Amino acid sequence: MPPERLCKLPVFRPVAVQLLSELAREEPDTAQVVKLLHSDPAFSAEILTLANSALYSRQTRTTTIQKAIVLVGVERTRALAVTVALQGMVRGTGNKAALQDCWGHSRATALVAEWLAPFYAIHKDQAYTAALMHDVGRLAMLSAYPEYPDFLATVAGANSDLLEAEKRSFSVNHCEAGRLLTRIWGLPEEFWHTAAHHHEPVTGTPGDRIDLVRLSCLLAQSLDFKAAPQIECEPAEALIARLPETKFPRSRASIPELSEHLWKAMQADGG
Repeated sequence: MPPERLCKLPVFRPVAVQLLSELAREEPDTAQVVKLLHSDPAFSAEILTLANSALYSRQTRTTTIQKAIVLVGVERTRALAVTVALQGMVRGTGNKAALQDCWGHSRATALVAEWLAPFYAIHKDQAYTAALMHDVGRLAMLSAYPEYPDFLATVAGANSDLLEAEKRSFSVNHCEAGRLLTRIWGLPEEFWHTAAHHHEPVTGTPGDRIDLVRLSCLLAQSLDFKAAPQIECEPAEALIARLPETKFPRSRASIPELSEHLWKAMQADGG
């Protein structure tokens, strides 16, 4: 039986669900994407605002939805849609410090995944979007349970300990919550699996998008972007050693370079 308070959360923005489904197709129909965005002017306005932010903007200012899609591309449009929808989902959350930590971890994980994508032979924008959605269950629990911020502030141990403690306290952990809600909301299946399995062991398998998200989540924590401040972290160097050996060898992975990239991007986003 799904937890009642999770089921009472507002539905993931309908236009975002339709948009993500269209953009998940092998050859998305750009005209349909534009039509969907025009069907929700408020959502479109937020997409344009984000497209012109320091995080995403190009040299040319984006003034129309059509131009935004052309300039940022299909995959980055997916990332924009996910960002706007997730921000809307947690907008009413009362505990701003906990929200900042949880959202900061999601953003950092996405940025790390984007940086690590070549090591997995995965498109950077696909990696970014998958990682941005990985903790949707935790963001949902933050909205559904007023006591969840205090839980996150005090829970300690490994990620596995956190999941067990969530299950004891809320009858569901954030991986289960993510899988449940992404299915209920009708989001593409790729998001179900990422939400459900992102805390399983890293295998270092080339081309495995979920495994990339797993490693990115751990690295974000190691670089001090944590949703739960007291959670234990593995050293970043040990995590880099788990990267697959592809045409982009792991010897090219520099922790200082990744850390600099991450902090600059988070500052540009106000994170």
